[in-house]
Amino acid sequence: MYIRLRRDVAMIRIYQVGKSLHPRHVFRISRASRVQVDNVFLVLAQGEVIGYGEASPNSFFHEDPADVEMTLAGLADYFRRQTLSEAVDIARIWSEVEKLVAPSRACLCAVDIALWDLYAKLRGRTTAECAIGRLAVPVPTSATLGLCDAVEWPERIAELAGFPAIKVKADAKADTGLLEAIRARDSAALRVDANCSWSGMDIPALSARLAGLGVEFIEQPLPPAEDAAMEAVLRESRLPILADESCAVPEDIERLPGRFSGFNIKLVKCGGITPALAMLRRGKALNLKVMIGCMLESSLLIAAGCVVAQEADYADLDGSWLLRDDPFTGLGLLGGAITPGRGFGLGVSPRPEAD
Repeated sequence: MYIRLRRDVAMIRIYQVGKSLHPRHVFRISRASRVQVDNVFLVLAQGEVIGYGEASPNSFFHEDPADVEMTLAGLADYFRRQTLSEAVDIARIWSEVEKLVAPSRACLCAVDIALWDLYAKLRGRTTAECAIGRLAVPVPTSATLGLCDAVEWPERIAELAGFPAIKVKADAKADTGLLEAIRARDSAALRVDANCSWSGMDIPALSARLAGLGVEFIEQPLPPAEDAAMEAVLRESRLPILADESCAVPEDIERLPGRFSGFNIKLVKCGGITPALAMLRRGKALNLKVMIGCMLESSLLIAAGCVVAQEADYADLDGSWLLRDDPFTGLGLLGGAITPGRGFGLGVSPRPEAD
């Protein structure tokens, strides 16, 4: 249910609501299977203008939807005292809210995205124009294929037609059968995400096999606790290796050179567009490859990710495509590229039935 606060035109008002979303297929990775995610949606309103935010809390990062909802509701008094006038207000509010909701980055993400959406609408511009100084262009994205039984492969592979890249989830078996089946039917670039499941494996040898199948890179082969071993692994690997779980916030980037070739930014991990842009720029300064990724998310969070992806090397922003009940509309998907929504802000809006 929504929480409605005072309607002062000069102040920011806050509402928040949780909503269950469902993937079109059971979404399986090495450590979990999901038939439902409980995302938290936030509305910040100033005058008659509203900005939308979203968090997709993930248990790996010790985030719980109920806690996120409760924490966001606790920001009501803070936002009664806020007015959004200039872009610097976003950075100031982000820093102040960071202290109020710590350690939750999911809460920060919902707040930050809503602020950028609201600010751009107040200015009569798109979020991309306000955040990076130019209009967003279509962003080619990979499509994710989770762990699945061989009997499912033909149908699932057929759904991927037209995407320029396919990210395949792997587990401790490191079986290449699905990759071989995809390569026999599709010429798209391949990427493999182990989600920390390859402890004890000969990763350099496996990388050679994957390179032979045309795989571009490996994502997060070992758990963060084994990051120290990654220097030797990367040195011997035939493929670039990107960090995901090992890189959540800006401070993590300094530990990556020599261990990883790049890293995956997820807005819900780092706290929104504001830190994501800082991470991207720091990564580029260190000559690291940068990918913008996602959880299972609505078009709202994907639209925010697309803003940052304008300057990234790779995009893995298929979270809303994986859903069967996306509560937002406005983004397009053509030829495996996400096309920005029309209109100010993030260019997306709630579906009428989702209100």
